[in-house]
Amino acid sequence: MEVPVVIDAVDVFVGLGSVTLLRPTSLRVEDGEAVAVVGPSGSGKTTLLRCLMGMTTPTSGRVRIDGTTVSSLSVADRARFRREHLGVVFQDPELLDELTAAENVALPLLFSGRARRDALAHSDVYLDRVGTSHLRGLRPATYSRGEAQRVAIARALAIQGRTLVADEPTASLDRDNAVAIARLLIDHGRRENTATVIATHDIELAGMCDRVLDLRHADAAVA
Repeated sequence: MEVPVVIDAVDVFVGLGSVTLLRPTSLRVEDGEAVAVVGPSGSGKTTLLRCLMGMTTPTSGRVRIDGTTVSSLSVADRARFRREHLGVVFQDPELLDELTAAENVALPLLFSGRARRDALAHSDVYLDRVGTSHLRGLRPATYSRGEAQRVAIARALAIQGRTLVADEPTASLDRDNAVAIARLLIDHGRRENTATVIATHDIELAGMCDRVLDLRHADAAVA
């Protein structure tokens, strides 16, 4: 039985004048699969992920996520698609200081039209799943770095999209937290049939994924 392709990026190139930000790159990721994107600083890891998220428009090539050609959408439609269909994790958790953990996780759901009570109940499920239910009513100033990243992951998972994109999610964590966070992301993807893409400098983390896309090679492609 053929496994559905969730992420299908073909010959994605990003340039700014004479500067190349991302050489032509192709990437296909199936349901439940985790792909690590590696390469030195400046190789285009973040640029590629921003194209997948619809935050950067490719100069050429196309990005299709779950059947939608994201690279052809308007800016507003890309933002809506990202909010409703993509789980996104950044190196910085980007939590709102004035909100509790439950409110931070529920926020994208509220923007998508969920009732507040329903969104908060849903957030509790994912806070528990990442081991941070004890932070439900607390604000980010009280979290450790690892706890903050777990709350950010709960926020990404709560969207229940078929795609999860993580940009250096473990870069500022200690080794134990880094391994735990990586395992959490990869195991979730396999359990929920989510296509997962993780940009990282961490060789151990990359080795935990199903495949690796190395952007050091010209015209990178992994299919």
